[in-house]
Amino acid sequence: MRFIDGVGFVNRVSGTPRPDATCWAILALESAQAQEQLIRSARSQLTSVQSKDGRVCITPHHPEAYWPTSLAILAWQGAPEHQESQAKAIRFLVGYTEILNKKSPKEIVGYDTTIKGWSWMAKTYSWVEPSALGVIALRAAGYKDHRRVQDAVSLLMDRQLPDGGWNVGSPIVFGQALRPLPENTGMALQALCGLVPKKDVENSIRYLRSRLGRLRTPFTLAWSLLGLSSWAQRVAKRHEMVLNVLRRQDKYGCFDTTSLSALLVAHYCEQGLIDFFDRDRRWNKA
Repeated sequence: MRFIDGVGFVNRVSGTPRPDATCWAILALESAQAQEQLIRSARSQLTSVQSKDGRVCITPHHPEAYWPTSLAILAWQGAPEHQESQAKAIRFLVGYTEILNKKSPKEIVGYDTTIKGWSWMAKTYSWVEPSALGVIALRAAGYKDHRRVQDAVSLLMDRQLPDGGWNVGSPIVFGQALRPLPENTGMALQALCGLVPKKDVENSIRYLRSRLGRLRTPFTLAWSLLGLSSWAQRVAKRHEMVLNVLRRQDKYGCFDTTSLSALLVAHYCEQGLIDFFDRDRRWNKA
């Protein structure tokens, strides 16, 4: 059991609690429609570590590491008793300005550093993963048309590699195109689904499909499946892929909570995360 009452989920057995692990565990349990009492306890614990300004940090000792805030917004989605906590987190995220977005020489970085998405740490540049998570979180909460979402979408499209795919956020350096990564490509595709024309990301979808059969790690496979599913891409032997990765624990040991939870989310959310939260919203209104 990786949940410690009053503390939250640890990322590894006998490890220390982490808010990102707690968020991912909540999402996994919610998508599986299991352990409602555990979900309530975990959400309450998440609320207890939220800062006054709404951010949820990776640790109280590093308030500048605010990136788990997006995950917390997702974890509180659909929970009326945590509506105030979610609203505070949303206000923080859309109002956050401590992001470095000064102009850098085009001949060096090859992309627009002035577009504002979200960063891992305060006062650093925007990157693909935190920007994609920010878009997904705000969309799930009903803020699809917010200016910050539009800016982050522009950033993601600007960071797409010329031949398709994304990496951490540096597509070109000194005129040389870098390589895409499946994990970041899946995140960006999940964030962008329904917000940009399919023709604008077809090369990225094609790249991700070409890598799918080679993926052996849970977090990368999870985001690849979520990204493709969000664009209605049928994945043959999807469940077999998930089971094969889970079996790797017999050889390499238990996966961390975040990776295992993300894989379970991908298993249960067969149309992607945005579709899952849209359905969840419809259920709550019914």
